Parts: sequence; structure tokens; C-alpha cells
Amino acid sequence: MKKSVFQIALFVGLQLSLTASAQTEKISLRIPNFARPLVEKWANDYKKANHNIDFQFTTGKSQDNNTLTLTTDADGISFARYAVLPVTTKDSEAAHLTASHRLNSKKLRSLFFVKDEWDDDTKDSKADQQVHVYTGNSTLSASRLYASHLKQESANYKGKKISGDDSFLTTAINRDPLGITVNYLSNIYDLNSRELRPTLALLPLELDKQGRQTFENGRLDNIIDLLEQEQYAEIPIGNIAFEYNHTNTAVNDFVRWILTIGVQDLHQYGLLSLPQKELVAQQHRVDQKFLAQK
Repeated sequence: MKKSVFQIALFVGLQLSLTASAQTEKISLRIPNFARPLVEKWANDYKKANHNIDFQFTTGKSQDNNTLTLTTDADGISFARYAVLPVTTKDSEAAHLTASHRLNSKKLRSLFFVKDEWDDDTKDSKADQQVHVYTGNSTLSASRLYASHLKQESANYKGKKISGDDSFLTTAINRDPLGITVNYLSNIYDLNSRELRPTLALLPLELDKQGRQTFENGRLDNIIDLLEQEQYAEIPIGNIAFEYNHTNTAVNDFVRWILTIGVQDLHQYGLLSLPQKELVAQQHRVDQKFLAQK
């Protein structure tokens, strides 16, 4: 009798376990490191209210039905904006070489890129000749986005390309007194103190009085507020988005949650909010794409 009861209990337990497993939805996340802490927070917060969702961070080019990929492709569902700034290390030779310059778009091209027909009449400055440029080579590297903004090819950068995550660019310039690079706000600023990372210094840009005062103040939150309101030719601002299969209900629901609840965390992690009108348009796109593929 006891044996029969045990077997029944084991069978029922197994069935319940299989049922729970069958109901669990898995979402794979392909997210570059500059945005990963934010998406990790979103995944944890979402799971608290949706216990049947499991998240897994992945790499590579897998495009499974349940994969959510961060992209800068205009066809994706935009959820935030990024900003990229040029930096060197504090009190370095590169910082001293560029300190007297106010770098506009043309001077930035001359500093970071090999000469092209656009600057045949431009004389190289001492900084142009002496600094060592470090850039990333991943698809979503800030270096690629910076080049595109300045209407250049990534292949035209001077200097050395660093493989891997853009955080390695900071390591590279910390080891080279003549090193300069470009990077996302989240890699340049300490997200806890909201100050510029202690070893870094921004290259001086040709901005208006408000822009100069804001950057000299050095607070990340003030800089984000400024860049959400003003546009500068010297500072690339672009949309980041999600790419995924819109027939997957679980992924679609997660993206819808991000666009309504998750976006409240953007500033904390060094990203800019979309204008409200554009955010609403993206929310509508999620529903439209989902219905169109049902």
C-alpha cells in the first residue's frame, strides 16, 4: 500500500514538473556589454511578475524564434538613444595636446581619420600628427557609429583596432599617454557616482555656452538632459532598437513592457529617452507588427 501511494505521489509530482516546464517560456538575449546591465535589470524585474519566463544571455549569430537582439537598424523597435563622446586619459600627453583646441566636426575628422578629399586643404595640427587613435571593431562598437556620424568608413580610422568589448578601449588609452578613443556614455561615466571615470578626460568640443558649462560641470544626469534637448554636430546621437520575431508572444510582451515600464530606467544606465511622440509610435509598431504576423 505504502509503495503504491509513493508511486502515485511520484507520478503526480513528475506530471506537475513537466507541466510547469512546458509552460515556461525562454527568451534569449543578444545584448552588447554597454547595455547589458540595463537589460539584466529588466529581465530580473520582469521575471518577478512573470514567473514562467526564463531569460538567457547569448552570443553569436543565432536567430531563433525566441531571440531578442539589440541593434541600431532603423527597422528595429527603438527603445532608447545613445550618445558617443571622444575621450583620452586625465593629465596625459594627449590631453595636453588637445587642451587648447575646440574640436568641431572637421577637426574631429582630421584627428581621428586618415586624410581624404574633404580635407586636402587642412593642415595637420600637432595633435593630429602625434596622438594614437584606438577604436573598436565589433558591429555595435561606438567607433563604428561615430564614424558613420562623421560620414566616414570605419576602415579610415587612424591607429589601432581593439577586438572585443568597447570597455577594452579605456584599458588601451590608460596604458598609452598619447591614446584617444570614442565611447558610449555608460563606458565613460561611473553609473553610481554619475561622474566621469577618474582616469578619463573628455576631449574639448566646440559647443555653445550652455553645452560647455554642462560638460564642465561633469554630471552625467545634466549631460543626458542637455543631449535630450539639444543637438550638436560634434556629438553623435542615435537610436538603439530591438530586433526579434514578432510572432513570438512572450518576446513581444517583454518588449511592450520595456516600452511602457522599462524605459523609466534609461537615464540610470547612461541612455537617453526617446521623445514622447516617438516612444508612442514605437509602442504602436509593436502591436501592429504582432497583429500583422498573426
